Amino acid sequence: MTSVKRVFCSILLSLAALELPLAAERISFKGLQDVCVDLPEDYLVSGSNKEGTAYQLDYATAPVTAVIRIYEEGRFSSAKEALDTSLANLKAQGPSKEVMWRNLTGATGEFGFRFNTVEMKGKAMASLIPNGKGCIVCIAWCPENQKEKCEPFITSFLDAVYIDAGSYFESGIWTQSLYPEKDEWQEITLTIDGKTINTRLRKSDKEAAEYVVDREFQTMCMYASSQKWKQAWQRYYRMIYRDSFHRLQKASFDIYNELAPYCKDGTDLAQKLLTWTQSFSYEREKTSSDFAALPGMLLGGGSDCDSRSMLLSVLLTGMNQDAILLVSRQYSHALCAITSGHQGHSFKFNGKDYLMGETTKQGLTWGIIAADQDKQDNWVPVIFP
Repeated sequence: MTSVKRVFCSILLSLAALELPLAAERISFKGLQDVCVDLPEDYLVSGSNKEGTAYQLDYATAPVTAVIRIYEEGRFSSAKEALDTSLANLKAQGPSKEVMWRNLTGATGEFGFRFNTVEMKGKAMASLIPNGKGCIVCIAWCPENQKEKCEPFITSFLDAVYIDAGSYFESGIWTQSLYPEKDEWQEITLTIDGKTINTRLRKSDKEAAEYVVDREFQTMCMYASSQKWKQAWQRYYRMIYRDSFHRLQKASFDIYNELAPYCKDGTDLAQKLLTWTQSFSYEREKTSSDFAALPGMLLGGGSDCDSRSMLLSVLLTGMNQDAILLVSRQYSHALCAITSGHQGHSFKFNGKDYLMGETTKQGLTWGIIAADQDKQDNWVPVIFP
């Protein structure tokens, strides 16, 4: 056994404990309902323990090594103790702190250690699993001279942990540690279908959402020449959806309460929102991603097709409608799509017929798209949550 294997043996999961997907999906753990990790693509499981409670991942996309560890209930008194103990097993040193996340006290940390002659830098998270199911610890690191390049990838990995059903609709623990929720609100007024809707966002929502968009874009770009670029795109939008949902949940609730009483059905409501987004000013963000963070759109900022379509997807799923995002490399375009009993041109995904919604041309209804963008194989579906 090599020295590196000896270092990792005390914190390493067997493949038998994982339910690995065939496509870009979240991996889950047997016996732990709703606990999963939305892993970046192109990893190799390079180490495991016989108990099926830990595994090590090595990435081809970036010089990153990661460890996921599940501890049984009662092993540690807190998530922070679990995190600190795991880092000590790596002979790593660095600060850690407690973070409130999902109504539980979790922990995050940064660390460094030397392996042979190479200085390593990394970050880590830990969270209790609800209902007394134990604790999950995730650790990731890279060579110190690759830290700037790999940091978005590492923090994206740490933010991709889900510990219960509700965490599919809330920011990850790393983002929560940087932008903790405070009762500091910004009142906003929207006009949709001639009706005035008063709602609000947290004052930190715009900055926090922009942080997630930029980080996830940098992570996705690592797959630009990869055969798994589609999976990377899907994960990029899933991560933005997860962060955006709870930020816009109040707005979705207020919009629904104001408009729904005047709508015939869900498609009629969705049409009012589609018409609203078609009136937005068309503007590409002056950032590397070109994607407008959704809170900024509600504050009056400009937007492009994918941010508008994502906004519709978030608001409509918040209203309990089945909405997905469609993105196309060939057409350089994005659409929102909904299930509906109404007539119109549709694509079929996962056995369901979806009507497409074009957000960049005014006057169009659900089920109408450009004739030269009608090839379904050129559209990549992003299913939420």
